[in-house]
Amino acid sequence: MASDGPVEHGYPHLETVRAAITALYRRLSYDTVQTFATSVVPADVAFCDTDDLYLGAQRVAHELVRHYRLPDARLVVSFRGMRHAANVELAAGPEYFVELNDRFRDHRRDIGAALAHEVMHVYLHRLDLSFPGVRENEILTDTATTYLGAGWLLLDAYREDGASSQKLGYLTPEEFGYVLAKRALVFGEDPSAWFTSAEAYTAYVKGMELARLDERQPPLTAAGWAGRRRYARDRRHGPSDPPQPGVRYAF
Repeated sequence: MASDGPVEHGYPHLETVRAAITALYRRLSYDTVQTFATSVVPADVAFCDTDDLYLGAQRVAHELVRHYRLPDARLVVSFRGMRHAANVELAAGPEYFVELNDRFRDHRRDIGAALAHEVMHVYLHRLDLSFPGVRENEILTDTATTYLGAGWLLLDAYREDGASSQKLGYLTPEEFGYVLAKRALVFGEDPSAWFTSAEAYTAYVKGMELARLDERQPPLTAAGWAGRRRYARDRRHGPSDPPQPGVRYAF
């Protein structure tokens, strides 16, 4: 899991999130993004405690590979004790090895969220699309996962009460909500019925407020100087520093 302590809130990564959405459209094209108009639905990634751990994880991974249109990619999922929630080694393919934290053995309903992020690493690797810097690249991955229809799982993995908290990914809950809201406004899809976490729903509502505010402002008004400069750079040259084969990405 990404965090067990206090969960960061607000929009500290907003410029990078917006740059990530722009980069997706530039690399994929508008028409290709439109092919992701339907999100992964809960029934396809459901994982109950009576399912076989390994067969269930492979089934969910296969569904996410199908959603991302990676027909020749084969994911091998295993579990081990480690610091991060999950990681994937980006080799030449078509076989990719994904490791999930042993804690998912007892938190099986969040396996789909962890796999959605790791399979997106494979997708972006094949697109040769990345941002410089590990943290920026992880924000790109979270944003792409959410905007292309599987990131509602990551937001739904967010739960917080007075005694404990849990969140997967590098975006804050509100940033996940913002990207999910941007997607909802584009595709006319309401994901709110899929949330099992009340905290996730609240974050989505807050994200929608900011997404609707974006629609009332001229392009790039809220991006700031750094955001406008990055946008101009990406327009000229495209994102840089693609991930290299054999690199292991963890979150």
